[in-house]
Amino acid sequence: MKKVYLIAIGVISIFICNAQNRLISRAVTVSFYSKALMENIEATNKSGISVIDKVTGQLEFSVLLKGFSFEKALMQEHFNENYVESDQFPKAGFKGKITDQTKINFTKDGIYNVPITGILTLHGVSKEVTTSATITIRSGVTEGEASFNIDITDYKIKIPSIVKDKIAKTIKITIKAPYQSL
Repeated sequence: MKKVYLIAIGVISIFICNAQNRLISRAVTVSFYSKALMENIEATNKSGISVIDKVTGQLEFSVLLKGFSFEKALMQEHFNENYVESDQFPKAGFKGKITDQTKINFTKDGIYNVPITGILTLHGVSKEVTTSATITIRSGVTEGEASFNIDITDYKIKIPSIVKDKIAKTIKITIKAPYQSL
């Protein structure tokens, strides 16, 4: 019986130690912007989730596509039904790595610029993305921010021919996340 307790304590200790190495955000803001001839397209989703492993540099985020808010309801409807087909492809996500997490001292206030590489999955298509991110640590609070551009044709997002020449083919995506220890 003692062995069972010792094993249980060991497993719990490992879990607690691993949890201390992870940061989580349940308030990730993902926004995108596209400058276009017809009209600029902009939307924001404030309900994404993200996890960073401080030791390995592994990083993930996920967002439900129906959670994006647009200035115009019709744009939101077209986005979900015609472009990203959110009933068929309900979420977008990124799995990657801070390629040099040793540049970040999570115990010291500062602004750390780090390279990130990973796979962005959107509309059922997964593509490699490389960008830089800014990790800010202030009074023990960690925040992350990154921006990158994607080409919508890379993700098989089809634009109706009637507006094809009036909508930008490149979209800027920005991610901001306030993290807390897991």
